[in-house]
Amino acid sequence: MARRVTSKDKWKNKIWYELIAPPMFGEKPIGETPASDPNQVMGRTVEVIASNLTGIGKQNYVKLLFEVNQVSGKKAKTRLTGFEVMGGYLRSVVQRRRTKIDGVFEFKTKDDIKIRVKCVAITFRVCHTEQAKAIRNKIQEILNHKFEQTEFRDLLNDLLNRQIQNNIKDEVRKIMPLSNMEIGKLEIL
Repeated sequence: MARRVTSKDKWKNKIWYELIAPPMFGEKPIGETPASDPNQVMGRTVEVIASNLTGIGKQNYVKLLFEVNQVSGKKAKTRLTGFEVMGGYLRSVVQRRRTKIDGVFEFKTKDDIKIRVKCVAITFRVCHTEQAKAIRNKIQEILNHKFEQTEFRDLLNDLLNRQIQNNIKDEVRKIMPLSNMEIGKLEIL
């Protein structure tokens, strides 16, 4: 008589942990993740659309990136590791007969958090190399000034509300008008 082999269902041993946003987002639940051990949850990352947390519908093209850093009971607290603009949105903004100017900069905030910022500026028409370089330098100067004087929490709020991007567009207009200015990616180092 043949022996019957049964397999163990691994899902029966797993517990669902609720992921909680950091205090700057009101500690709202942002998702769930299964794990058989709380140590397996540590370090997991989750992406959340910004409009789901902030309630501002215009932010539906921005992804906030969170990482689990503390587990207590069935709740896993997260910390913000950065944000990113969706690639499809950036591709839709770039058009023919315009110049796309990229820049990658590193800054420190007032509360000593090191940040890497990837910017994308799009002009109304094709610009020369000297103009593109001047625009990139002006963007770096504005961001450096703003980041040194602002704490991270306020900085993130200004970036999500597009105050910094609009300020950059106004300042760069003297060199060449921009049709769009985006902070494509922000990473906390």
